Amino acid sequence: MKSLQELQLKEEALPTANQTLEDLPNLGGFTPPPPAGNYRFKLPGDMSSIWDAFDAMDKNPSQRVRANFDRDHPLLITQSPGGKSNGEPFETRVTNNERGRGKGRSVVASDMDYLLRALGEKGKPTSNRGYIQTLQKYAGKEFGGEIRYSWRCNKERDIRIKTPDGQYQVIEGRKGCGEAFYQDDQPKNADGSVPSEITCPCGANLRAWANLDNMRP
Repeated sequence: MKSLQELQLKEEALPTANQTLEDLPNLGGFTPPPPAGNYRFKLPGDMSSIWDAFDAMDKNPSQRVRANFDRDHPLLITQSPGGKSNGEPFETRVTNNERGRGKGRSVVASDMDYLLRALGEKGKPTSNRGYIQTLQKYAGKEFGGEIRYSWRCNKERDIRIKTPDGQYQVIEGRKGCGEAFYQDDQPKNADGSVPSEITCPCGANLRAWANLDNMRP
């Protein structure tokens, strides 16, 4: 660490010099996810650098890959309930980590398998490299899907409550209970919409995680 005198700073004006600080956006605010419902999405035009690899420890071989549709490479919403979210980005992740599906969990498939089927692919790739190369063929293409909400009360974090005046307060030293909740189990709002926030029985305010589900052409 150095003192101001020891840094020998250059006297150069910075790009945002003298701009007002009054209109800075607030940090830490909650932006609700797109409403739950049916959508159409467009894949990024460039999917060459959205990938990472991870170990699925219950599999052999264990390595799997993940497509990260993040802030820099989001899905684009092209159709949404009432057109309210058209043109907005949607961030999510899709992996080729397969699990049992359907009645009796007799069919083993990954979320990426469902995405490839929605895009028109007929067979499963045989390797991680194959999954990446196959999905990249569909850059810029559209598919349908559903946004469904889930909520989890994190056992590793102090809970957050909502105060009567609509503000949020973190209760230091009081961890979440670990409960998970799913859209079909939650009462809807008066207007029929799915709430983006719920209250856990332990008192924690839980914010919805928007899951990409039911992918189709």
